[in-house]
Amino acid sequence: MNLMSRLIMAAALLPVSSALFAQQSGVIDYEVTQRIDASRMARFQGGGNGEGGEVPDVITLQQHFTFNNGIGKLTTDRPDFGGQGFGGRRNQEGDSTRQRRQRPDGPGGEGRPGGGPGGFGGFGPQRGFGGGQLVDLQNKKYETLFSTSGDEKKTYLSEEDYVIAPNAERSDKTKKIAGYNCKKATVKLKDDTYTVWYTTDLPFSYSPINGLLPESNGVVLSAESSSRSFTAKKISFKPVTDTDLSVPADAQKVTPEQLREIRRAEMEKLRKRQQQN
Repeated sequence: MNLMSRLIMAAALLPVSSALFAQQSGVIDYEVTQRIDASRMARFQGGGNGEGGEVPDVITLQQHFTFNNGIGKLTTDRPDFGGQGFGGRRNQEGDSTRQRRQRPDGPGGEGRPGGGPGGFGGFGPQRGFGGGQLVDLQNKKYETLFSTSGDEKKTYLSEEDYVIAPNAERSDKTKKIAGYNCKKATVKLKDDTYTVWYTTDLPFSYSPINGLLPESNGVVLSAESSSRSFTAKKISFKPVTDTDLSVPADAQKVTPEQLREIRRAEMEKLRKRQQQN
């Protein structure tokens, strides 16, 4: 077979190979740490009276990014505080179920330009309450879901495009994380400066925090700032049985700004209910 024949055959097989590559599914397991504003958490949970258990300075927990057929979802394992919620209230579901339950994450860092979805949600009242975080990997969009409580429950959907870090300072340094070769970059995002390690060897692009991607075809496997960090501990390509990777048909689409207002109103309702208990 001559060179021209081999090139023609390779071109013919390319669409099939690309389609198969895009069909891969699996999970990225991240370890996450977050510094906690104890006074703010106590005010939210206890109405500012400071009663109950102590709020830890730093929380360490596990996040999981599940991907399949061009769609991803971020979930977080609930941290355990010895049966106590923030502010000392006992978790209603009990110790074992509360500790191990996973939940979809909502947006983090509200008000941060380009940094809304994909934050370290899933713990603390300001993030992840009543919603979920999906990612359209094919069209590079974060899809944030939020459901209100009460008799007239509604589900809202907000979309944001990926933001590629415009000020990333790339380095020649490399290292392996979870078995993948990663490049180093420094990224400034609002008031934080992150040391970012990312790989271009995965078949999609993703960052748990929007705005940290130094390249449009990268996956952030590690990032660290003065207040929070995450590191991928394991990447598994395997069949995904999680079917909850689609947007609910009844979700009402709103802008990110509108969703923030809806979230604030809902969180205020929750805060008032907790103060009355």
